[in-house]
Amino acid sequence: MPTPFSLRGLAPLVVVAFAFKVALAADAAPTYEKMLKIDVHSHIFEDVPAIHALFARLNVRTINVCVPGGDGQLALMDRVAFELYGKHPQLYPVTTTFDLLTRDEPNYATRTIAALDRAFARGAVAVKIWKEVGIEIKNRNGRFILPDDPLFDPIYAHLARVGKPLHAHLAEPIDAWLPLDKDSNHYGYYSTNPQWHLHGKPEYPSHAAIIAARDNIMKKHPTLVVVGAHLGSLEHDLDGIAERLTRYPNFHIEVAARTRNLTRHPAEKVRALFQKFPDRILYGVDAGWMPHRRDTPPTTAQRQGHVTSLELRYRADWDYYAGQGETTYNNRKTDALHLPPAILEKFYHANAERIFQLEAAWRRQP
Repeated sequence: MPTPFSLRGLAPLVVVAFAFKVALAADAAPTYEKMLKIDVHSHIFEDVPAIHALFARLNVRTINVCVPGGDGQLALMDRVAFELYGKHPQLYPVTTTFDLLTRDEPNYATRTIAALDRAFARGAVAVKIWKEVGIEIKNRNGRFILPDDPLFDPIYAHLARVGKPLHAHLAEPIDAWLPLDKDSNHYGYYSTNPQWHLHGKPEYPSHAAIIAARDNIMKKHPTLVVVGAHLGSLEHDLDGIAERLTRYPNFHIEVAARTRNLTRHPAEKVRALFQKFPDRILYGVDAGWMPHRRDTPPTTAQRQGHVTSLELRYRADWDYYAGQGETTYNNRKTDALHLPPAILEKFYHANAERIFQLEAAWRRQP
């Protein structure tokens, strides 16, 4: 008596069904904990076990960024950052910075390059330049020093030669040059840090002038890898970001402290930027834990508060980048990007691993 179906005919169907399930699994969004996440922009200057535990639990690693170079704290930051790296090499690779206080002294570039090489020998993966260049430090004639000043050219050339990225926070959000606006993402910062609010201060360089100087670095040093912090200070202008990513093949951006700005752009336009430049955008938060800048030592409760707020930020970011449909970010409704898994992998860790050569940094024994 014949069976109602052929067993021989079933095998190919099973294979096809299995292959279909595998394909679906490959395209499915990864879970938050399973995705390795590299926060390329942290400032952690204390050994806090609760932060290490958070990173381990959430599958997060970071790059610990020393900055600024003009407040006399560089030696302290380097010491603490490299101590953390020595204890936890996979969690805390170091981005160093360079001294700006001795910029008028003889052989400045030579001495700076030697100091950077010492940091590289200890495992530093990159060099940070901060907004103090452009809107704070001045030359002997009392003029603001812009980031493309010839003073820095030998340093940039050396970084390009040895293959170390320049992590560049240059300029501020355009809101720094505009009247205070309570609806701005940056109102809280500029209303409490008026020294960085430049509206009505014509003696300061314009936003456009500083961005042009940053771009000029890449014109003069085309092989230098530049990572533009905070969306390259062009968070208001996605077209301007895309234009520069097209024009400068060694330019990259990270989103630290600017995801909130992305959420105010149309989701389809932000998604298109990621789709066009999947190898050029990196994840970051810019969370700082810097007890050396506090008037009194932090308490255990304050440390735990930092850990709690950091986890909330990480998870809110994931909901925006990986989620689907409407989500809430910084108390505002927005549409999640629902980035494809392949782009999420690059954004959250693969781009950082490549650009900062993190595999070598993680294996290193300082």
